[in-house]
Amino acid sequence: MNVLKTYLSPTRISQPAVPRGKAGKRLEETSLSRVIRIFWTWKGLLLLVALLAPGQGYDTSTQIAFDQDQPKGSSSFVSQVIEYAVLRLTRWDAIYFASSSWRGPLYEQEWAFSWVFSRLSCKTANAFLWPLPCSEIARHALSGICLSHLSHFLAIIVLYHLIHSLIPSATLSFKRQLAFATACLHVFSPAGLFLSAPYAESTFALLSFLGCYCYVKAIENRYHRFADAYQLDACWTVAAGLSFGLATTMRTNGLLNGIIFAWDIYLVVPRLPQILRNRNGEEITRLFATLTSGISIAIGFTLPQIVAYTEYCTPNNTRPWCTAFPPSIYSFVQKEYWNVGLFRYWTLNNLPLFLLAAPLGYVMIATALSALLQTEKLYTSLAEKKIVETQNPHTIEREKRIFVHVLPRLAVPQLILVGMAVTGFHVQILNRISSGYVVWYIVLAVWIQMDSDALETVGEGSAEDEANARIREKKKKRFVGSMMGSAFAQRLRPEWLFRAMVMYALVQGGLYACFLPPA
Repeated sequence: MNVLKTYLSPTRISQPAVPRGKAGKRLEETSLSRVIRIFWTWKGLLLLVALLAPGQGYDTSTQIAFDQDQPKGSSSFVSQVIEYAVLRLTRWDAIYFASSSWRGPLYEQEWAFSWVFSRLSCKTANAFLWPLPCSEIARHALSGICLSHLSHFLAIIVLYHLIHSLIPSATLSFKRQLAFATACLHVFSPAGLFLSAPYAESTFALLSFLGCYCYVKAIENRYHRFADAYQLDACWTVAAGLSFGLATTMRTNGLLNGIIFAWDIYLVVPRLPQILRNRNGEEITRLFATLTSGISIAIGFTLPQIVAYTEYCTPNNTRPWCTAFPPSIYSFVQKEYWNVGLFRYWTLNNLPLFLLAAPLGYVMIATALSALLQTEKLYTSLAEKKIVETQNPHTIEREKRIFVHVLPRLAVPQLILVGMAVTGFHVQILNRISSGYVVWYIVLAVWIQMDSDALETVGEGSAEDEANARIREKKKKRFVGSMMGSAFAQRLRPEWLFRAMVMYALVQGGLYACFLPPA
């Protein structure tokens, strides 16, 4: 009887077995809490790099902007410390974000920078930072910095859970290893200090990852068999569209995420007459949710421009873009003030910037093509045969269908982004706007995990096991070569790329704080 009481006691039931020894240590090494510790350590290091930057910087634009509001500020020691730190992070485009947050968009070109992020920063500054003894513009810049840190922090959490949901595997440890590697790659993104400064990049990444996560959940329910799965599918699909729509208000390249839903609609169109004729409630609900998601993204793109149109396109004040079709202030100011356009950046003077963006551009193209064209091979590399044999066949098939469905759709926006950056953008910004795209993180994490597994297997076991392990290692290297698009990748080690990312982020952080390019 005592044994039965002990077995059924709430204390025993509520405390599941905790892995101990080597298994427990490995789970701890790949836990989300460890990612968070790494995140804040890295953020502190980047902040230290910025604070140690000498002087006011190569350009004094930030100081001039801060001096406009100096009479309203305080000359106390606390005020000087706050403004010193904020000054180092408010460079380049961050001046536009801070100024728009402080007094609203005054000049036409300021509409090139997220109006929604500026409004959010303004509300945050007025609600939470009003007691700080510093100038108004410094307070609004600090608000943007806080939002960027918070968004980046939440982005790594969402990304960790996204990978955990997407990766097909029966073992918790393998999912956690890939989720950990992917989240860490985002922490050490080449965007570096741009994810800490008052820019919209961090918030865009958060909303983009959240949209991807919701879409994965939608597809999970789409391939489930219970009765109301299609309703959950529709809800998650709409949530994904809303997240992508909000991401588009942060950066207009979020519009590319609409391709995900356009792909789904394209596959439904041939069957549409039959669906309507049979009055298939599940398919109609799914189609309606997909259309709603696409419309949400379109609204995220057009709403800020409608606000700008009502402000500038009045009978007494008409700008050239007001009569264009469509009347897009984004396109106009990018072309008018930054000379953005097809092949306009293709000049000899800009060759160093193309070379600067080339490594990450290559990685993004190669990983996107791998996810798009070699999805089955990528799935096979993730699904261990010995593990798969112990799984339910329905679970195996469902996980495979989810993975094969989602990954190519996420790859297409990334691939198109690189093409647009090379042909029409200021190409160097690819190193920071890449932070909001998930596929290159996933494929690099798979590469890192494969390399790590190969090294562990080679280092353990008998001579025969080591020989077999070396054969498997060669096969993995050949796969990596095909995955990364060239035989050259077979000779690369993933840690080299990771070290390059860290070094670039540190150097770029120091240059940014000194108001030096690249930006």
